[in-house]
Amino acid sequence: MEKDMNMQKPEHDFSGIESVLIDGIASRLFMESVRVKLFDIMESPVTPDQISRHVPLDGPILQALLDFLKARKLVVNSDGCYVNSSQAAEFLVSSSPFYQGNILEMQEQIGDSACSAMRAFLRDRPVRNHEGDYGKKMSSTGNMNFLLGPAQFAMRGTLQDAVAFIVDLPQFMSAKKMCDIGGNHGHYTTALLDRNPSLSAVIADIPKITSLIEPGFQNSDYRDRISVLPFDLRRDMLPEQAYDLVLSSFVLHIFVENFHETIKKIAGALKSGGVFVTQNMDPGTQYGRQKEKTVREVTTKMLGYPTHFLNQELLEDALREAGFADYRVQRTGSDKSSYILAAVKQ
Repeated sequence: MEKDMNMQKPEHDFSGIESVLIDGIASRLFMESVRVKLFDIMESPVTPDQISRHVPLDGPILQALLDFLKARKLVVNSDGCYVNSSQAAEFLVSSSPFYQGNILEMQEQIGDSACSAMRAFLRDRPVRNHEGDYGKKMSSTGNMNFLLGPAQFAMRGTLQDAVAFIVDLPQFMSAKKMCDIGGNHGHYTTALLDRNPSLSAVIADIPKITSLIEPGFQNSDYRDRISVLPFDLRRDMLPEQAYDLVLSSFVLHIFVENFHETIKKIAGALKSGGVFVTQNMDPGTQYGRQKEKTVREVTTKMLGYPTHFLNQELLEDALREAGFADYRVQRTGSDKSSYILAAVKQ
């Protein structure tokens, strides 16, 4: 056969495109490692044989998995023993105060739901809001990821930054009553109550969440200072001029389609001179990892929500229209991809 001298070669390297799929496979390997508490086993240096006593994988498969984790800089190999990297020790060991296992599982569940929604969309079926599905998962199977996950996310730095910011406000120590809209796990609320002994609080959240958190607060040291209110900001009203401080953390983006009216509703719940504090993810390109932001945004939209981020200019415009002034803003989180803003009701 005559040699084909005209065989073409591609001009570009395909590996960058292929890596998108490889990263998806890697995420599944990683999540299975988290689920079986593999990083708990490697708190101190252990050999593959010692690991295999806890993880039922054949030797060659386990070795390949350890090589994968080492390549991802999640474990370190020293003289044939494996131990967590400093980041894995901080975030992936279940006894760590900064453990992130539930937020990772929550993000995986959201991703799976978004992919299902995309498949439905491509088959000309409507994409709908999946909030109800999440609630059913929590109530029917005891899945607490949508409660524990946001609490673990907060511990990365946004909680600590927000509490320091709020405590530093001149109005904080004189505040007597606060409302935490979408307060979920309640960590923001309890941290603020710890710093102001005269403060009491209402955690207002959707019924699927309040039914989970209310028993815990009723049996806690905060039972006389925290009440729980089943509440949906899209439909329900808060009491008029009832609060000195209203807080919302990473929830306002849900309401951007009727944003000005939402802010006016919040303003109505504040006393004159009261403070509204809100923390949100910034869509700007100067902060955070942009590839991750694009994934968050497409996932959010596939689930029927308008956006995952909140533009600061839109927020300030709505606050101004609702009668707020005296803005104070600060970046939050370890990568400064979020911001917290306080405004005073005039």
